[in-house]
Amino acid sequence: MSALVLVVLALITYGSRAAAVVLLPRPGPRFEAILARIPAPIFASLATATVLGDGGTLAGAPVLCAALGALVVSRGRSLLVCLLGGAVGYVVGSLLVR
Repeated sequence: MSALVLVVLALITYGSRAAAVVLLPRPGPRFEAILARIPAPIFASLATATVLGDGGTLAGAPVLCAALGALVVSRGRSLLVCLLGGAVGYVVGSLLVR
């Protein structure tokens, strides 16, 4: 995956979330409570699927470093910071492989 593709995907992801916050009405309190519990398991399953490569083997160093970079900064609970942490991790992992 090239750096340009990574940046474009990050912009699409962040832009779609920002558009949803601005354009969609706020959900009711009951539905909001349900939504508050969903992201952690979803992101955990996405991370697991990403870290495991073809045939259940571990992905390459750039992907593992991207996951680690996003995990390190995830405590701040900011999507943009997690995306940047993952991007930095991916670049570091790519440089380590060379």
